[in-house]
Amino acid sequence: MDVTDPASVRAAAAEVSERLGHLDVLVNNAGILPEATNADVKEVLDLAMFEQTYATNVLGPVAVVEAFLPLIRKSPAGRIVNVSSTVGSLAHQTDPNSPWYSMVVPAYQSSKAALNAITIVLSKALADTSIKVTSVCPGWVQTELAPGNKEQAPVTPRRLPRSSLRPRPSVPLTRREPSSTLTDL
Repeated sequence: MDVTDPASVRAAAAEVSERLGHLDVLVNNAGILPEATNADVKEVLDLAMFEQTYATNVLGPVAVVEAFLPLIRKSPAGRIVNVSSTVGSLAHQTDPNSPWYSMVVPAYQSSKAALNAITIVLSKALADTSIKVTSVCPGWVQTELAPGNKEQAPVTPRRLPRSSLRPRPSVPLTRREPSSTLTDL
């Protein structure tokens, strides 16, 4: 499924509907960081980088949730997990003691902040349902996200602890409490 192609997203949702009739867990894991390989930096804020990054990291998850939410509503305990990043945390970006303070990839950082905001809004909108919504940060994992990730990141996706694969809210969730949290795994 290409999250930047609405027809592809709708086709995937239609296939899940036809095969399963419902969806228990949706993980929005698509993410890109084109700033890491952009050799033609014009200025600190580059509109082309924002357009490309937001298409995948923000608008993609919105399109996917919109298409799959009717199927998640059919689950007795649906879950939506948005894979975010600690670099999207405004607290980390403004804390000189944070290890992420010096990182400057504005399109990526703001896209993850936007995804966190979408998680909060969605969890509040679904608070009266059995659906829970969360954002998680898996940490630095060996992926194709940026050059050097595969060689330098300490963890492979297969080696994440099993407990890391489950969102861990910071407080126990009841049916009425908003379900959004940003959890570092």
